[in-house]
Amino acid sequence: MATACTSQVNAPTTVTLVSHDGMAMQAPTSGKITTVEGAWTFGATGNTAGDYPLLLNGSAANGGWAASLQVTNGNLYAFAKSGGHYWIRFNGAWVDIGAGAPVKGTFATKVTVIRNGTKTPDNAPAGTVIATVEVTMSRSGAPFTGRLVSGNPLFTFRGMNVVLARALAPKDDGIHNARITALQ
Repeated sequence: MATACTSQVNAPTTVTLVSHDGMAMQAPTSGKITTVEGAWTFGATGNTAGDYPLLLNGSAANGGWAASLQVTNGNLYAFAKSGGHYWIRFNGAWVDIGAGAPVKGTFATKVTVIRNGTKTPDNAPAGTVIATVEVTMSRSGAPFTGRLVSGNPLFTFRGMNVVLARALAPKDDGIHNARITALQ
């Protein structure tokens, strides 16, 4: 996972795991996976899909539901049978990364944001391309197949392009920063 603010690249500042890479648990189990947030375990009673409450330090607060937990590339992932999706723990929340399982050994190391070179007018419509994102992967030449996430709701993505999530208005004049994260 790599993070970029505007066109400056920063080192990842998300969850540093205490449990080793490759650690996995299937619900129901009495084991635990430990991150800097604390100890992750499963609750005792599952739902009809076979997912169990995820407990952080014994509490279900913001934990979600899943059938398994795993540590891959230093990140905590949960798989929910109910939706068939994997979720990554990112900045204290779960982010849906889709149905594809996390790929061990290949991860984003750098996010580069390239502005489109023109000033965006204050009446630009939703979908206007603001910039393009390039993601460098840990294995040279490996394609980025993950998801991009913006820390600013003004921006979203169309492929590798950063686009406006809504139309701009004169009140939007000024600089708008965003943290762009590549989740693989």
